[in-house]
Amino acid sequence: MHDASINVAEANRNFAAQQDELHPNGHQVGKYVTIHQFPRGVEVFIDEFYETWSEPDPDAVDQKKADRGEGDRERNVERAARRAKTKVRRLSKAMQADCLLTLTYRENVQDKKRVQVDFKAFRQRLAALGKFSYVATLEKQERGAYHIHVACHQFPAWLKNEEGVRVKSYNLIRSMWRRVVGRDNGNVDLTKPRGRNSSHRIACYIAKYVSKNVDGAELNAKSYWASRDIEVPKPERIWFPGSMETWEIVSMIAKRFIAKGYSDIAQYADRLNAFHWFSACLP
Repeated sequence: MHDASINVAEANRNFAAQQDELHPNGHQVGKYVTIHQFPRGVEVFIDEFYETWSEPDPDAVDQKKADRGEGDRERNVERAARRAKTKVRRLSKAMQADCLLTLTYRENVQDKKRVQVDFKAFRQRLAALGKFSYVATLEKQERGAYHIHVACHQFPAWLKNEEGVRVKSYNLIRSMWRRVVGRDNGNVDLTKPRGRNSSHRIACYIAKYVSKNVDGAELNAKSYWASRDIEVPKPERIWFPGSMETWEIVSMIAKRFIAKGYSDIAQYADRLNAFHWFSACLP
């Protein structure tokens, strides 16, 4: 993936040696880079203050247990939301989603369990058309009603219904949803982003909703759904010393992918939580 100027094994060995030399009995703060390479894109995540211990620190372990006992629920909710958002984004990119379905109700449906049952029934109907890969999450409107956002692959312009008659795919998909929720009770919006890196745009779009679905009342509840056939590629990890500037790391890695033909770089930095990520795609 990288050329000789970024030797992953050497970078990790150097960081480990520096940690043992400077802090043999303590901890070293480093920058931990995780690289996911998808079929048509790449995502690089940099944890700017990742702590590691060369030896277990009993005081630190006891303190962690005490912190957990105190039940810092707000931080746990924030972390859970961030993990769910990252997972949804990577699942969507791994499946190369290029289409977005939005399933809506006319009535004010606020029962999350009912929405889950309805979506399952809808998926079962879609299965009759062939394999259906998806990543889905919910959006809660101001009035309290739920919408379902589904990242998936584009459908053919025409499909055959249960009677074998060719119909427009949009009309067939909408009729399937209405058979689940009621003829006059639902609708389907279908969006197909144009241009390059549409998979990244769709992934970020649904990811922003999943983080809003994690709240204190349902910390351990599922905040998204995804088909089991999606495989997120195993990441490559690189350690860098904490003294190295994040912009240097970003610049160094980005240049390697640009040289390989990647472009459309999108970046996001969260200074509060000390992380930085960027993505790029192939033509």
